[in-house]
Amino acid sequence: MADKKKALFICLGNICRSPIAEAVFLKTIREAGVADQWEVDSAAIGGWHVGNLPDHRALATMEKHELPYENRARQITKNDFNHYDYIFGMDQENMSDLKSRAPKGSKAKQLFLGDYDTDAPGKIIRDPYYDQGSEGFEQCYVQCVRCCKGFLEKVERGEL
Repeated sequence: MADKKKALFICLGNICRSPIAEAVFLKTIREAGVADQWEVDSAAIGGWHVGNLPDHRALATMEKHELPYENRARQITKNDFNHYDYIFGMDQENMSDLKSRAPKGSKAKQLFLGDYDTDAPGKIIRDPYYDQGSEGFEQCYVQCVRCCKGFLEKVERGEL
């Protein structure tokens, strides 16, 4: 079998959007029967939350949708840009930060996750961290489901 494909999901702190996207993509590839062909992780642009579990609202949202999650926040490293095939940012600021951090000639394709939204391509995955309740986390989950499905479909069709 060929080497595994590798996907890394990035957000600002790795406690809201990127862990949800990671968990959703893991479920997506399991349901598609291709989980053994992938390595999946998530990380942060900033190091404020390194070592922490996701925000309690993100964990509650993942639990509600039966997405097991035990990883802890970590910060992206220069090595990630050559280890992963695909690195996904959640918004334009993430994408700008990724581009500025990527070592010259690194192999990872830096992609905007929202571009794979099957209902609204190009839509940002808004950061729900400062929201009062959990509605933004649910919206993030719903978007990630569409985006992860759309991305996997493109990979399976050989478009990426």
